[in-house]
Amino acid sequence: MPSVDVLWKGNCRDPQIRYRLLGYLHRLARLSDSYLLRGERPFLSLVGQERTAPPRANIETIDETVSGPILISSFIGPHPETLIARAREAGLTVIEPEGEGPHLIALDEIRLRGLDFKLFDPRGLYPGDDRMSFVFLECPEYHFLDGRLVETTEKDGAIYVSNPSIHLHAYLEDWTDCLFAWIRFFLVGDFWWQRREELQGYTDYRGVFEQLQTERGSAEAEEATFDAVLSTFSQHAEHTIDQVHSLAKA
Repeated sequence: MPSVDVLWKGNCRDPQIRYRLLGYLHRLARLSDSYLLRGERPFLSLVGQERTAPPRANIETIDETVSGPILISSFIGPHPETLIARAREAGLTVIEPEGEGPHLIALDEIRLRGLDFKLFDPRGLYPGDDRMSFVFLECPEYHFLDGRLVETTEKDGAIYVSNPSIHLHAYLEDWTDCLFAWIRFFLVGDFWWQRREELQGYTDYRGVFEQLQTERGSAEAEEATFDAVLSTFSQHAEHTIDQVHSLAKA
């Protein structure tokens, strides 16, 4: 089966829910990092050799105000046309796309809070496209942007804000559905993702979550199912490590 880009979007304006979600995700990021550190080496440069920039940190905790020019993709929302209309009503500059790309909403300053981390894959297939961004855009003056999940990139002197994505191939694909279904069911009700289909696997996972919630209560079900998400991640990681080692010895 071919590789796939997994996209996600979500909107959460409640700071307490955001903090709760990020607390869980920090646990996942640290678990992923523990596997990454097994194979990493210290960053070194030879004496007399020009020093290059160190690699990006495996875990980045984001809490910063960013100044423009800032261009926000209309694709960060589930209904881009509504986002564009709200931006124009608010008097913001909206840049028309060339072709089928998103409209871009221009701002001078935004606040970002959240977490961006590298997802462990022992094969290292997609450097740079192997990170998960759960960074929230804080724009209380523009409620239609406030609380949306985003990732940022810099290009041509501007900061581009878009919906997060990651590239996967035959590893952690089903697990990603489980993680995202957990987020949607317990914390962010409008969380949306697309792997090969929209909200792939959600109906099945929701049934499991609902049953556990009925049996054990919402708080305990939330904790227990996230523990299962972490455990399943470790199982996939260990299995794939064994596969890579077996291929290397063959």
